[in-house]
Amino acid sequence: MKKAVLGMLLAMLVFSGQHLWSQEKGKPEATSKSAEAEKIVTPVRVQVVFTEYEGEKKISSLPYILLVNADDRGPLAAVRMGLRVPIEVSSNQVQYQDVGTNLDGRAEKADDGRFLLKLNVEKSSVYAPGAGEKPPSVGGSEISNRQPIVQQFRTQVNLLIRDAQTIQSTVATDPVTGHTLKVDVTLNVIK
Repeated sequence: MKKAVLGMLLAMLVFSGQHLWSQEKGKPEATSKSAEAEKIVTPVRVQVVFTEYEGEKKISSLPYILLVNADDRGPLAAVRMGLRVPIEVSSNQVQYQDVGTNLDGRAEKADDGRFLLKLNVEKSSVYAPGAGEKPPSVGGSEISNRQPIVQQFRTQVNLLIRDAQTIQSTVATDPVTGHTLKVDVTLNVIK
């Protein structure tokens, strides 16, 4: 009988010891998973600069900053900056057109330490000819200057970029003014 009681006590100790050991084993595993999750997401600062040139002369430079968590499966990082311009559709009806800059971005870490940066960039502005200027034309057709003329620029880029690197991602020429728009992108890891 003593052997039976001792056997039962030994079995209980082994079982409770295994149970405690599996609980303890599970704790570090959960901690390591959360630590891995923290290591996976890397915050980066993305600067997008629109620089407009008339020939070689710089006319304007507009910087925007977008904070992106690399490898975050959440929503895209986004910046919206602009205004609404009234456009007369008929004699008694006005519609509003959004004008400004929209940036959407996502980043992923590549195996070699660089980042795959995916950016959607939209920039629009109102063009108004100066006093005494003739109305603009596109492809030989004159554009009416009674209403605001909205210039639009859109690009989608996928850049492979290192920390602290700047890449000139896009260059485009406005068909109305002949001005050149250059888009520079810089990525910096936030430490």
